Amino acid sequence: MTLTRDPSAGGVRAPALGATPGHVRIELDALGFEDLLAEISTSFVRITVDQIDAEIRRWLRRIVLDLDLDRSTVAELDPADGRLYATHYCAREGVRPTPERLEVSAALPWVTAKILADEVVVLSRIDDAPPEAAHDLEMARLMGNKSFLAIPLKVGADVIGALTFGSVHAERQWSERAVRRMRLVAEIFGNALERKRAVSEIRHFEEEMRQVSRVAMMGELTVSLAHELNQPLSAILNNAQAARKMLASEWPDLEEIGAALDDIVRDNSRAVEIIAQVRALFQRGETQKSPVDLRQVLIDVESLLRHEAMMKGISLQIAMPDSLPALAGQRTQLMQLLLNLVINAFDAICETRTPRREVQINASYDGAGRIQVAVRDSGKGIDPGDMPRLFDAFFTTKEKGIGLGLAIARSIVENHGGRLWAARNEEQGATVQFELPVQV
Repeated sequence: MTLTRDPSAGGVRAPALGATPGHVRIELDALGFEDLLAEISTSFVRITVDQIDAEIRRWLRRIVLDLDLDRSTVAELDPADGRLYATHYCAREGVRPTPERLEVSAALPWVTAKILADEVVVLSRIDDAPPEAAHDLEMARLMGNKSFLAIPLKVGADVIGALTFGSVHAERQWSERAVRRMRLVAEIFGNALERKRAVSEIRHFEEEMRQVSRVAMMGELTVSLAHELNQPLSAILNNAQAARKMLASEWPDLEEIGAALDDIVRDNSRAVEIIAQVRALFQRGETQKSPVDLRQVLIDVESLLRHEAMMKGISLQIAMPDSLPALAGQRTQLMQLLLNLVINAFDAICETRTPRREVQINASYDGAGRIQVAVRDSGKGIDPGDMPRLFDAFFTTKEKGIGLGLAIARSIVENHGGRLWAARNEEQGATVQFELPVQV
């Protein structure tokens, strides 16, 4: 990119930082701008959603340095309150940066109103601001701005934020052509932020659905269990109270008392049967099996949990050979198995303040018809006293746990003809492992 003289305005190349301030005009030559725009567009196409924020900051710095400006900011519109907040910043060394999470709507109300009306704000001289921008002018002077440019960030017809530039060391005059070009840059930023927002909403929705699913499952189980147990337990209570009254009478009817006790035994057996039915949910059952590529299941699990690991500051790593024999199993259940084990490992790490926050998944084939998978974490470890009950249904060491994750994992492994076990790591954390037979 080059800064060129604009013959129509008599402008000159922007002076180097520290030169005598003057009123200058900045332009990009057509070829330089096209190269810049292509480079920015390509960079945002190639990156993941989680890299968008860093990429915006990188390009803000690139534009500030190439245009010999002093400060640049991206502000985003918060749908919750309809106000603009600064979210991305860049300032030259020695220049005061935009305050973090600045509420632009409060600091620059006149500029905000213009942006939300889809108008570009161009102030080659801050003092040229109209009287109604008095509050904005005060803030601009506080930040040391001599010139200011604000461009709406749009997605379709909707304004979602603003892209601003400020000059501290010299006044800047922006031509209409330069503003049009910078609006194209703003459009790229706007589309990237909208992509990030859309993915964030999808992830939030998926998490809500997972929570709803868990709550619904436990709610249905609880309601069903309470309903089924209520009848025999109520009958047991009534018969026990009746037998007690008969025993307290002057002439107790032993035959009636015996009948009440028989009813108590019968209803107790019914309650035991109900509980056995609940336990059967976690015991071995018939599973319709088909060939499953465990490598692809592991890749899908890593993709699903990558964002959660990043949000929790956990390094999630998978080590596996280039190929593994196919398993005879049910793909959805195997994915649920791995999700349960990895999320359990995440929880173990989050319950301690260890600086090491790592979860490693290792898969291997023993050459004798069985695939082994180990989920190793750097969390708090397992109390030896808890080890015998670790995979029991409703046993949990978590404050808000329900004790189903590892129990379901064991059920899935056993349904696939495998085995599941856990061990404390020598240095830190724990490892949960399972092995499954390959398809014959």
